[in-house]
Amino acid sequence: MLKFLAATPLVITPLAAHVKMPSDTKFVPTEQMPDVSLQNIGLPGDTLIPVACNRDYWEFYPTAETIALADIEQLDEGVGLRFIFTTDDFDLQAIDFTTEGPIEVTAEDHALLVVFPKTVSVTPQFADVRFTGVSTTGDRSPEYFFKLLYVSNAQDASNGRTMFSRIGFRESNLKLAYSHIDEWIMENPTDEDRAYAREQWGHLMEGQSSAFPQARAIMRELIQTFEPYRGTPSDAMDGMHPFRQLERLQDGLDRCWCANMVEITSLAFNALNIPCRLVRMRHTYRNADPQRPGKEFEFMMVGGHTIAEIYDDSTKQWYYMDPSQRLIGVKDAAGEYLNYFELHLQVNQPHRNEGLVLEAVDPANGDVKPETWAESPRRPNLSHFARREQRFYYFRRGSV
Repeated sequence: MLKFLAATPLVITPLAAHVKMPSDTKFVPTEQMPDVSLQNIGLPGDTLIPVACNRDYWEFYPTAETIALADIEQLDEGVGLRFIFTTDDFDLQAIDFTTEGPIEVTAEDHALLVVFPKTVSVTPQFADVRFTGVSTTGDRSPEYFFKLLYVSNAQDASNGRTMFSRIGFRESNLKLAYSHIDEWIMENPTDEDRAYAREQWGHLMEGQSSAFPQARAIMRELIQTFEPYRGTPSDAMDGMHPFRQLERLQDGLDRCWCANMVEITSLAFNALNIPCRLVRMRHTYRNADPQRPGKEFEFMMVGGHTIAEIYDDSTKQWYYMDPSQRLIGVKDAAGEYLNYFELHLQVNQPHRNEGLVLEAVDPANGDVKPETWAESPRRPNLSHFARREQRFYYFRRGSV
């Protein structure tokens, strides 16, 4: 059974918000603030040091990797690390590796154990590990590598400095995986769904090189399909199978707004093996409470909307599409198509949004018309939904 989880709003969240510098003169590393580089830098003892990283972005916008790092653990004894690997669409059975430098390496299931036997040294120790994964069918992954630098605190002591011994991950073509593509794909298309999608839109994928161009071709037709039925849907549409929603529209029994359009779109794409997810957004600043006088209404800082994001493995990018706004993509000043978080940032930066180009579909004939940000009739809506104060809700698979 799947549990549908609404993720927290996408912000670059501090890892240790409002950490204070120790008030004494001797720096003592803690779990909250482990960075010894903060020692003795002359800041007042009550200085606040928020800590941030880009982990949130790469968790919400992962890339599909044949082999990636799931975790790096310290061994129980000595100076050593366990590099644990995770995969996308690669059934990892064994690891072949070569090494250079003063290290001992062993393979263990989906991991490599790397140990520096000489734990005390006044000179840095460099090491190079190269490996390929072997699948259960004998297929081999691309070659991966990582280069390490071990510096013993004996070197620092010889210079009169008290430090920790440390291993640095100096260079690598491996990525640390914070999530996987399929974790963000909520649809489970049935055989019936796949057959329906192939019959309705499969022909539109012909001649398209990868997922994003395929999705653009299908979205052009869907935008035309939705056009006569735009409006406020009845409660009957809530929770209905997306393709039954589409049939209800085409039978003239209901209307659709952004959420219905994206639910139909997302199932159609995933049924055709085009990875797609929906992203909802809304910032209700004050909730309604019908039981309290004067609180019977809600106050929304930013209105609600739903958009689609497509993942294309050929470019390892997520791309924004919006059938409600009749958009099959938005490009920045460099001509690169954006995901919604990137668009959100640029919309809120005047010196950058002037370079945006919106690719809009004319529902009358399916033609695509580029619109500059300044000229686009969609700008007021996009400016509102992508406001700095907006909250974004992503959905991720979770087991009960």
